[in-house]
Formats: sequence, C-alpha cells, structure tokens
Amino acid sequence: MNLKERVLNRLQGKSVDITPVGSTTTYGCVCFMKGCNVTRPAVDTDPKALALMALAGHYMGGFDWIKAMGSDITAVSHVLGCEVKSMAQDSPYVITSHPYAEKSVDELDVPDNLLSLGRLPAYKEQFRILKDYSDVLAIYGASEGPFTAAANLMDVVNLMRCTIKKPDVVERILQVTTETLVRFVKFAAENGADYYTMAEPTTSPDLFSPKFWQRFVAPCIKRIVDESPIPIVLHICGKTDPIIGMMCDTGVTGISIEEKADMKKAVEIAHAKGVTVFGNVATASTLFTGTPEEVYAESTAALENGVDFLCPGCGIGPNSTLDNIIQLRRARDARFDQPIFHPQATVSL
Repeated sequence: MNLKERVLNRLQGKSVDITPVGSTTTYGCVCFMKGCNVTRPAVDTDPKALALMALAGHYMGGFDWIKAMGSDITAVSHVLGCEVKSMAQDSPYVITSHPYAEKSVDELDVPDNLLSLGRLPAYKEQFRILKDYSDVLAIYGASEGPFTAAANLMDVVNLMRCTIKKPDVVERILQVTTETLVRFVKFAAENGADYYTMAEPTTSPDLFSPKFWQRFVAPCIKRIVDESPIPIVLHICGKTDPIIGMMCDTGVTGISIEEKADMKKAVEIAHAKGVTVFGNVATASTLFTGTPEEVYAESTAALENGVDFLCPGCGIGPNSTLDNIIQLRRARDARFDQPIFHPQATVSL
C-alpha cells in the first residue's frame, strides 16, 4: 500500500496499516519557502512556486499527502470581487475589501469567465506540474466555504446581522457563493484533486449558533457535496462539539477540527455516521509557540483518541518552525514503529 492508497482508503473509512499524517488545511510556512527558495508574491501566484510549496509539505514536513491551490482561503472571495493582499513575506493573502457591504447582493452573480479569473489559471498549471507526483501522493484542493466567502463579500458583521434581520439577503448571496464553490470543486477534480477541503471558520459555534448553522450553512454544504465528483472535507475552527453531528450529516466524507473540540467524542459521532476525522494539534498554542515536545505529546494524544488523519487543527502558522512541524510525523512513526523521518533541506522540481 503506497501513501496515496493509504490516504484514500482511510478517507473512505477503510482500515489501513498506519494512520496518515499531514495537513488538510493551509501550510504556507516560511521554513518551507526557504527550502524551496521562493518568496512572495511568487508563493501565491507562480505555478512553479505553488507546486514547490505543495511538495515541501511532503519532503520537508513529512506529510503523507499534499495541498494544491495556494496557502490561503481567499480564492473564491477574490474571483467574486474581494480585493486581496499579502502584507508581508510571512503573510498569506487576506481580504482587504468587502464589495457588497454597501452594494446590493442582487448585483452579484457567478462570472461567466470564472475559470480565467484570480489565481485559477495559476492553480491549473500547478496541478499540471503536480501530476508527475500524483501516482504516489494524494492531492487535495482547498478554499474557503460558501458562508465564509459570503462574509468576506458582505463583511462578517453585516452578514451576521442579516441572518436575523434580512435572511433573504443571506440566502441570495449564499446561492452565488455555493454555485461558485460547486464550480471550484469541479475545477479541482478535473485537474487532478483527489478530494477538496472547504474551510468555514466564520461558521464556528464560537460565532454562530447551531440553529443558524443548520438553517443557513448545512443546505449549502449538502448541495456542494451532492454535486461534487470527489470527496469533501469540511473544516471548522473553534469548539465545534455542538455541531459535529450536523457537520457529518451534510454528507461530507471527512471533518477537520481544532484542539478545542473533544476528539474522542467527535470520532465516536463521526464514525457512527461513516465520516472520518482530521485533527487536532493546536496550531497557535502548540505548533507555533510551543516546544517540539509539546507538539509530539499533542500528536500522540490525538492518535490515542482515534483520529483518522493526524493533522494540525487549523492552517499552520507561517512562522511555525520545521522542528515543530515534523513532530507530527515523528509521533505517528513512533506509534507505528516506523523509521525516524529526516526532512529534506531543499525542494526542487
């Protein structure tokens, strides 16, 4: 069983000999940039730099599978009109405008030339480059989900207010962002993605009640899953315990959760519904600011709690150290009596 077979088998709930380790979120780390000899803006826009950064996750970070489609979760919002910008070499793209904060969402529609906009042409070429590695490494596409894209377009405060006062406005903008996500997922699948992660940080129970999640978010995710030719993994930040069952009931193949969630309970709920679980080593308090020993300990705990894919609980902080990142791999390998992983110093195509 090679790495790709192991990852895809586990994604479908099949038994595997070794728990896969990697990331199903973003990993635009400075240590990877140095190993690839790439900098911004190329990291976000140049197909070769994008491919190198994807491969760095495997060759430097020890990940069993790799990510396409960049180091941020703004691509959908970007093609629908948000401006994006990287503020520094260690900063991924962030949203700098909310075009429908004042403008009517009735003016918003899915662009006819969607696949030629934003970074999609660069992603298409990145996928072509990564095809040479696709026999042995699973590749996932990723972006923000429909509700987070809507929040970027309208501004999160406006969107949350409208869920109460103007639900028709929310439903209208979600129609557009959901259709855009459907097309993004199909684009990724057609170009070689084995699965797709949608990140919905704006729908965390820390910000959004389970009642509203069921009303506004769940139908969008269900539609995307129904129209997707590849498995979908849903990532949500924060203390997701109240919505784990709802997340699984959308039909996704996997869920990705943070350290704030109860991993053991999440695994119990998800497995009963035929869903796999990714997580949940803390990205800020452990991977970024913690010690290698702390990363190793949290990784071991996640494995003991039954996680299907040992991963960071969210996108890896850009300035996280390589020594910390590789502790996920080393903890996994120790548990399964595998040789000690030693990262490559550099990555080239």
